[in-house]
Amino acid sequence: MRLKEIFIAFLVLTGCSAPNQKSNQDFRVIDVPLKGDDHQIMMSSFVNSISYIPLETKDECLIGCIDEIIVTDDFYYIVDETKACSVLCFDISGKFICKLGSRGPASGEYMQITDVNVYKDKVYLWDCSLQKLFIFDHDGHFLEEKKFDYMAESFAVLDDSWIVFYGDYKANKKYERSNLYPNLLFVNVDNGETKPDLFFDSRMCYSSIISSPFNFVSNANFVTPLSDTIYQALPSAVLKKRYVLQFGEQYQKAQRDYIEKLKTETVDVYQGIEFMKKIPYVYTFWDTPSYAFLKYNWEDYYYLGIINHKESDAYIEASGYKKMNIVNDMDDIAVFVPLATYKNTVYSYRSPERITSDEISGRHIEPDDNPIIVKMELK
Repeated sequence: MRLKEIFIAFLVLTGCSAPNQKSNQDFRVIDVPLKGDDHQIMMSSFVNSISYIPLETKDECLIGCIDEIIVTDDFYYIVDETKACSVLCFDISGKFICKLGSRGPASGEYMQITDVNVYKDKVYLWDCSLQKLFIFDHDGHFLEEKKFDYMAESFAVLDDSWIVFYGDYKANKKYERSNLYPNLLFVNVDNGETKPDLFFDSRMCYSSIISSPFNFVSNANFVTPLSDTIYQALPSAVLKKRYVLQFGEQYQKAQRDYIEKLKTETVDVYQGIEFMKKIPYVYTFWDTPSYAFLKYNWEDYYYLGIINHKESDAYIEASGYKKMNIVNDMDDIAVFVPLATYKNTVYSYRSPERITSDEISGRHIEPDDNPIIVKMELK
Protein backbone atom coordinates (compact mmCIF):
# COMPACT_ATOMS: atom_id res chain seq x y z
CA MET A 1 0.00 0.00 0.00
CA ARG A 2 1.58 3.27 -1.11
CA LEU A 3 0.65 6.04 1.28
CA LYS A 4 3.40 8.52 0.51
CA GLU A 5 1.13 11.49 1.15
CA ILE A 6 0.54 10.27 4.71
CA PHE A 7 4.24 10.12 5.37
CA ILE A 8 5.00 13.46 3.81
CA ALA A 9 2.53 14.79 6.36
CA PHE A 10 4.13 12.71 9.12
CA LEU A 11 7.46 14.33 8.28
CA VAL A 12 6.16 17.57 9.73
CA LEU A 13 6.59 16.32 13.29
CA THR A 14 8.60 16.79 16.40
CA GLY A 15 9.76 17.46 22.00
CA CYS A 16 12.87 15.74 24.71
CA SER A 17 14.27 13.13 27.12
CA ALA A 18 17.39 11.05 27.69
CA PRO A 19 16.88 7.29 28.08
CA ASN A 20 19.51 4.66 28.74
CA GLN A 21 21.47 2.92 26.02
CA LYS A 22 23.40 -0.32 26.12
CA SER A 23 26.24 -1.54 23.94
CA ASN A 24 25.46 -4.96 22.49
CA GLN A 25 28.14 -6.46 20.25
CA ASP A 26 28.16 -4.50 16.97
CA PHE A 27 24.87 -2.66 17.48
CA ARG A 28 23.37 -0.47 20.16
CA VAL A 29 20.11 -0.94 22.02
CA ILE A 30 18.07 2.21 22.58
CA ASP A 31 15.40 2.33 25.27
CA VAL A 32 12.88 4.66 23.65
CA PRO A 33 10.84 6.78 26.13
CA LEU A 34 7.76 7.10 23.87
CA LYS A 35 6.40 9.91 26.00
CA GLY A 36 2.70 10.57 25.62
CA ASP A 37 2.97 14.34 25.86
CA ASP A 38 4.65 17.27 24.15
CA HIS A 39 8.42 17.70 24.37
CA GLN A 40 9.90 20.27 22.03
CA ILE A 41 13.53 20.67 20.98
CA MET A 42 15.04 23.91 19.73
CA MET A 43 16.53 23.68 16.25
CA SER A 44 19.51 25.77 17.32
CA SER A 45 20.61 22.98 19.67
CA PHE A 46 21.83 20.90 16.73
CA VAL A 47 21.67 23.16 13.63
CA ASN A 48 24.54 25.59 13.09
CA SER A 49 23.24 27.59 10.11
CA ILE A 50 20.43 27.70 7.54
CA SER A 51 20.65 28.81 3.92
CA TYR A 52 18.25 28.80 0.97
CA ILE A 53 18.85 27.89 -2.67
CA PRO A 54 16.05 28.84 -5.11
CA LEU A 55 15.79 26.33 -7.96
CA GLU A 56 15.75 27.98 -11.37
CA THR A 57 12.28 28.26 -12.88
CA LYS A 58 11.65 27.88 -16.60
CA ASP A 59 9.31 25.85 -18.78
CA GLU A 60 11.60 22.85 -19.21
CA CYS A 61 12.16 22.33 -15.48
CA LEU A 62 8.87 23.09 -13.74
CA ILE A 63 8.44 21.04 -10.58
CA GLY A 64 5.02 19.89 -9.39
CA CYS A 65 6.08 18.10 -6.22
CA ILE A 66 9.40 17.14 -4.73
CA ASP A 67 9.21 13.43 -3.90
CA GLU A 68 12.92 13.01 -3.29
CA ILE A 69 16.10 15.08 -3.11
CA ILE A 70 19.50 13.57 -3.80
CA VAL A 71 22.58 15.68 -3.09
CA THR A 72 26.16 15.33 -4.38
CA ASP A 73 29.16 17.66 -4.32
CA ASP A 74 28.05 19.29 -7.57
CA PHE A 75 24.33 18.72 -8.05
CA TYR A 76 20.84 18.53 -6.63
CA TYR A 77 18.73 15.79 -8.20
CA ILE A 78 15.01 16.47 -7.75
CA VAL A 79 12.60 13.57 -8.24
CA ASP A 80 9.15 14.67 -9.37
CA GLU A 81 6.90 11.67 -9.92
CA THR A 82 3.80 13.63 -10.99
CA LYS A 83 4.27 16.87 -12.99
CA ALA A 84 7.68 16.44 -14.58
CA CYS A 85 7.56 12.62 -14.27
CA SER A 86 11.31 12.77 -14.33
CA VAL A 87 14.52 13.51 -12.46
CA LEU A 88 15.65 17.13 -12.72
CA CYS A 89 19.28 18.04 -12.20
CA PHE A 90 20.33 21.46 -10.83
CA ASP A 91 23.81 22.64 -9.90
CA ILE A 92 24.58 23.67 -6.33
CA SER A 93 23.61 27.28 -7.07
CA GLY A 94 20.15 26.14 -8.23
CA LYS A 95 20.74 26.54 -11.98
CA PHE A 96 18.92 23.97 -14.10
CA ILE A 97 21.25 21.53 -15.87
CA CYS A 98 19.17 18.79 -17.46
CA LYS A 99 16.25 16.40 -17.24
CA LEU A 100 17.00 12.70 -16.97
CA GLY A 101 14.71 10.22 -18.65
CA SER A 102 11.15 10.36 -19.93
CA ARG A 103 7.99 8.33 -19.56
CA GLY A 104 6.85 6.14 -22.43
CA PRO A 105 6.86 2.65 -23.98
CA ALA A 106 10.07 2.95 -26.01
CA SER A 107 13.43 1.48 -25.14
CA GLY A 108 15.10 3.54 -22.44
CA GLU A 109 11.76 4.95 -21.25
CA TYR A 110 9.96 4.08 -18.02
CA MET A 111 6.29 3.99 -17.05
CA GLN A 112 6.69 5.24 -13.48
CA ILE A 113 9.38 6.35 -11.07
CA THR A 114 9.51 4.09 -8.03
CA ASP A 115 12.86 5.14 -6.59
CA VAL A 116 16.08 6.90 -7.60
CA ASN A 117 19.71 6.56 -6.51
CA VAL A 118 22.90 8.36 -7.49
CA TYR A 119 26.24 6.57 -7.27
CA LYS A 120 29.45 8.22 -8.43
CA ASP A 121 28.60 9.83 -11.81
CA LYS A 122 25.55 7.70 -12.60
CA VAL A 123 21.84 8.10 -11.85
CA TYR A 124 19.79 4.93 -11.30
CA LEU A 125 16.00 4.99 -11.74
CA TRP A 126 13.88 2.00 -10.69
CA ASP A 127 10.48 1.28 -12.26
CA CYS A 128 8.75 -1.43 -10.24
CA SER A 129 5.92 -1.78 -12.78
CA LEU A 130 8.43 -2.85 -15.45
CA GLN A 131 10.92 -4.36 -12.98
CA LYS A 132 13.61 -2.40 -14.76
CA LEU A 133 16.54 -0.29 -13.63
CA PHE A 134 17.39 2.63 -15.95
CA ILE A 135 20.88 4.09 -15.78
CA PHE A 136 21.86 7.59 -16.92
CA ASP A 137 25.01 9.67 -16.75
CA HIS A 138 24.92 12.96 -14.83
CA ASP A 139 24.34 14.87 -18.08
CA GLY A 140 21.07 13.03 -18.62
CA HIS A 141 22.22 10.65 -21.33
CA PHE A 142 20.64 7.22 -21.19
CA LEU A 143 23.26 4.49 -20.76
CA GLU A 144 21.46 1.19 -20.27
CA GLU A 145 18.56 -0.63 -18.66
CA LYS A 146 18.56 -3.84 -16.66
CA LYS A 147 15.66 -6.22 -16.07
CA PHE A 148 15.21 -7.94 -12.70
CA ASP A 149 12.80 -10.59 -11.42
CA TYR A 150 12.15 -9.03 -8.00
CA MET A 151 9.27 -6.68 -7.15
CA ALA A 152 10.74 -3.82 -5.11
CA GLU A 153 9.63 -0.45 -3.76
CA SER A 154 13.07 1.00 -3.04
CA PHE A 155 16.72 0.21 -3.54
CA ALA A 156 20.27 1.33 -2.77
CA VAL A 157 23.36 1.16 -4.96
CA LEU A 158 26.11 -0.17 -2.70
CA ASP A 159 29.13 -0.16 -5.03
CA ASP A 160 30.00 -0.77 -8.69
CA SER A 161 28.64 -4.32 -8.51
CA TRP A 162 26.08 -4.71 -5.71
CA ILE A 163 22.56 -3.29 -5.47
CA VAL A 164 20.06 -4.10 -2.72
CA PHE A 165 16.29 -4.05 -3.32
CA TYR A 166 13.51 -3.79 -0.72
CA GLY A 167 10.34 -5.77 -1.51
CA ASP A 168 7.89 -4.14 0.93
CA TYR A 169 6.32 -7.47 1.97
CA LYS A 170 5.55 -8.43 -1.63
CA ALA A 171 5.14 -12.06 -2.66
CA ASN A 172 8.40 -12.54 -4.56
CA LYS A 173 7.70 -16.22 -5.05
CA LYS A 174 10.82 -17.04 -7.04
CA TYR A 175 12.88 -16.50 -3.90
CA GLU A 176 10.54 -18.33 -1.51
CA ARG A 177 12.19 -20.55 1.09
CA SER A 178 10.09 -22.82 3.32
CA ASN A 179 6.99 -20.62 2.95
CA LEU A 180 8.98 -17.45 3.57
CA TYR A 181 9.48 -14.50 1.22
CA PRO A 182 12.52 -12.19 1.34
CA ASN A 183 12.00 -8.51 2.05
CA LEU A 184 15.50 -7.77 0.77
CA LEU A 185 17.45 -9.00 -2.22
CA PHE A 186 21.11 -8.24 -2.85
CA VAL A 187 21.93 -8.44 -6.57
CA ASN A 188 25.34 -8.44 -8.23
CA VAL A 189 24.79 -6.67 -11.55
CA ASP A 190 28.04 -8.08 -12.99
CA ASN A 191 27.46 -11.79 -12.56
CA GLY A 192 23.77 -12.06 -11.57
CA GLU A 193 24.47 -13.49 -8.11
CA THR A 194 21.62 -12.92 -5.64
CA LYS A 195 21.41 -13.04 -1.85
CA PRO A 196 17.90 -12.85 -0.33
CA ASP A 197 17.52 -11.65 3.25
CA LEU A 198 14.97 -10.56 5.90
CA PHE A 199 12.42 -13.31 5.27
CA PHE A 200 8.80 -13.02 6.42
CA ASP A 201 5.90 -15.47 6.59
CA SER A 202 4.26 -15.84 3.18
CA ARG A 203 0.79 -15.94 4.80
CA MET A 204 1.01 -12.31 5.88
CA CYS A 205 -1.55 -9.94 4.35
CA TYR A 206 0.92 -7.33 3.07
CA SER A 207 -1.76 -4.95 1.75
CA SER A 208 -2.62 -4.11 5.38
CA ILE A 209 0.91 -2.99 6.24
CA ILE A 210 1.39 0.76 6.01
CA SER A 211 4.46 1.26 3.89
CA SER A 212 7.06 3.97 4.07
CA PRO A 213 8.55 5.56 0.94
CA PHE A 214 11.67 6.29 2.96
CA ASN A 215 13.26 2.88 3.52
CA PHE A 216 16.70 3.48 2.00
CA VAL A 217 17.45 7.19 2.32
CA SER A 218 20.84 7.71 3.95
CA ASN A 219 24.05 5.73 3.44
CA ALA A 220 22.11 2.51 2.76
CA ASN A 221 20.61 2.60 6.26
CA PHE A 222 17.31 0.83 6.25
CA VAL A 223 14.03 0.56 8.16
CA THR A 224 10.98 -1.56 7.46
CA PRO A 225 7.44 -1.71 8.94
CA LEU A 226 6.81 -4.12 11.82
CA SER A 227 10.49 -4.13 12.77
CA ASP A 228 12.28 -2.26 15.56
CA THR A 229 15.73 -2.70 14.05
CA ILE A 230 17.70 -0.19 12.00
CA TYR A 231 19.95 -1.96 9.51
CA GLN A 232 22.67 -0.91 7.12
CA ALA A 233 23.28 -2.71 3.85
CA LEU A 234 27.01 -3.12 3.19
CA PRO A 235 28.80 -3.48 -0.16
CA SER A 236 29.79 -7.01 0.87
CA ALA A 237 26.09 -7.92 0.48
CA VAL A 238 25.70 -8.16 4.23
CA LEU A 239 22.88 -6.65 6.29
CA LYS A 240 24.29 -5.17 9.48
CA LYS A 241 22.28 -4.28 12.58
CA ARG A 242 23.03 -0.75 13.75
CA TYR A 243 20.36 -0.03 16.37
CA VAL A 244 17.64 -2.04 18.08
CA LEU A 245 14.81 0.06 19.52
CA GLN A 246 13.07 -1.03 22.71
CA PHE A 247 9.61 0.51 23.07
CA GLY A 248 8.43 -1.57 26.02
CA GLU A 249 6.97 -5.06 26.32
CA GLN A 250 3.34 -3.96 25.83
CA TYR A 251 4.19 -2.46 22.44
CA GLN A 252 6.32 -5.41 21.40
CA LYS A 253 3.40 -7.69 22.27
CA ALA A 254 1.00 -5.53 20.24
CA GLN A 255 3.36 -5.82 17.27
CA ARG A 256 3.65 -9.60 17.62
CA ASP A 257 -0.13 -9.93 17.93
CA TYR A 258 -0.69 -7.88 14.78
CA ILE A 259 1.80 -9.95 12.81
CA GLU A 260 -0.06 -13.10 13.89
CA LYS A 261 -3.34 -11.48 12.88
CA LEU A 262 -1.95 -10.76 9.41
CA LYS A 263 -1.13 -14.45 9.03
CA THR A 264 -4.59 -15.72 9.89
CA GLU A 265 -7.10 -13.00 8.93
CA THR A 266 -7.91 -10.75 6.00
CA VAL A 267 -7.32 -7.19 7.19
CA ASP A 268 -8.33 -4.32 4.91
CA VAL A 269 -6.36 -1.12 4.47
CA TYR A 270 -8.42 0.98 6.87
CA GLN A 271 -8.29 -1.65 9.58
CA GLY A 272 -4.55 -1.85 9.03
CA ILE A 273 -4.17 1.88 9.60
CA GLU A 274 -6.08 1.67 12.89
CA PHE A 275 -4.16 -1.39 14.09
CA MET A 276 -0.78 0.12 13.27
CA LYS A 277 -1.59 3.31 15.17
CA LYS A 278 -1.28 1.25 18.35
CA ILE A 279 2.22 0.08 17.45
CA PRO A 280 5.23 2.42 17.54
CA TYR A 281 6.05 2.65 13.86
CA VAL A 282 9.54 3.60 12.67
CA TYR A 283 9.45 4.93 9.13
CA THR A 284 12.70 6.70 8.36
CA PHE A 285 16.28 7.06 9.55
CA TRP A 286 18.70 9.78 8.46
CA ASP A 287 22.39 9.63 9.31
CA THR A 288 25.17 12.26 9.35
CA PRO A 289 28.62 12.38 10.97
CA SER A 290 27.25 14.43 13.90
CA TYR A 291 23.70 13.16 14.39
CA ALA A 292 21.24 10.52 13.27
CA PHE A 293 17.52 11.34 13.10
CA LEU A 294 14.82 8.77 13.62
CA LYS A 295 11.16 9.39 12.75
CA TYR A 296 8.41 7.29 14.31
CA ASN A 297 4.81 7.67 15.39
CA TRP A 298 2.38 6.11 17.83
CA GLU A 299 -1.34 6.84 18.13
CA ASP A 300 -1.57 10.54 17.19
CA TYR A 301 1.87 11.46 18.53
CA TYR A 302 4.73 12.25 16.16
CA TYR A 303 8.30 11.67 17.32
CA LEU A 304 11.81 12.61 16.32
CA GLY A 305 14.63 10.72 17.99
CA ILE A 306 18.07 12.35 17.83
CA ILE A 307 21.16 10.17 18.23
CA ASN A 308 24.16 12.34 19.08
CA HIS A 309 27.23 10.66 17.59
CA LYS A 310 29.46 13.27 19.23
CA GLU A 311 28.32 12.16 22.69
CA SER A 312 28.54 8.37 22.46
CA ASP A 313 25.17 8.13 20.70
CA ALA A 314 23.26 9.84 23.52
CA TYR A 315 19.55 9.82 22.68
CA ILE A 316 16.89 12.47 23.10
CA GLU A 317 13.29 12.35 21.97
CA ALA A 318 11.06 15.12 20.66
CA SER A 319 7.31 14.47 20.67
CA GLY A 320 4.15 16.30 19.70
CA TYR A 321 0.46 15.55 19.55
CA LYS A 322 -0.51 16.11 15.92
CA LYS A 323 1.99 18.95 15.66
CA MET A 324 5.55 19.99 15.05
CA ASN A 325 8.03 19.10 17.75
CA ILE A 326 11.18 20.83 16.48
CA VAL A 327 10.95 24.59 17.02
CA ASN A 328 12.78 26.87 14.60
CA ASP A 329 14.25 29.44 16.96
CA MET A 330 16.73 30.59 14.30
CA ASP A 331 14.86 32.28 11.46
CA ASP A 332 11.18 31.22 11.66
CA ILE A 333 11.28 30.06 8.02
CA ALA A 334 12.75 26.57 7.75
CA VAL A 335 10.86 23.52 8.97
CA PHE A 336 12.88 20.53 10.08
CA VAL A 337 11.48 18.03 7.59
CA PRO A 338 14.51 16.09 6.30
CA LEU A 339 14.36 14.80 2.75
CA ALA A 340 18.09 14.23 2.29
CA THR A 341 21.36 14.24 4.18
CA TYR A 342 24.78 14.74 2.66
CA LYS A 343 27.96 14.93 4.69
CA ASN A 344 27.00 16.96 7.79
CA THR A 345 24.01 18.74 6.25
CA VAL A 346 20.27 18.11 6.22
CA TYR A 347 18.24 19.19 3.19
CA SER A 348 14.55 20.00 2.82
CA TYR A 349 12.52 22.53 0.82
CA ARG A 350 9.99 25.33 1.19
CA SER A 351 7.34 26.59 -1.21
CA PRO A 352 8.16 30.00 -2.74
CA GLU A 353 5.03 31.65 -1.39
CA ARG A 354 6.38 31.07 2.13
CA ILE A 355 9.60 32.99 1.49
CA THR A 356 9.98 36.62 0.43
CA SER A 357 12.75 37.88 -1.82
CA ASP A 358 14.40 39.73 1.07
CA GLU A 359 14.72 36.48 2.98
CA ILE A 360 16.54 34.96 0.01
CA SER A 361 19.38 37.47 -0.15
CA GLY A 362 17.49 39.86 -2.41
CA ARG A 363 16.70 37.39 -5.16
CA HIS A 364 13.24 37.95 -6.58
CA ILE A 365 10.88 35.02 -5.96
CA GLU A 366 7.42 34.62 -7.51
CA PRO A 367 4.73 32.54 -5.76
CA ASP A 368 4.57 30.07 -8.68
CA ASP A 369 8.33 29.58 -8.93
CA ASN A 370 10.02 26.27 -8.29
CA PRO A 371 10.53 25.20 -4.66
CA ILE A 372 13.48 26.48 -2.66
CA ILE A 373 16.06 24.08 -1.24
CA VAL A 374 16.62 24.48 2.51
CA LYS A 375 20.17 23.64 3.57
CA MET A 376 20.71 23.10 7.32
CA GLU A 377 24.33 22.72 8.39
CA LEU A 378 24.62 20.70 11.58
CA LYS A 379 26.87 21.44 14.54
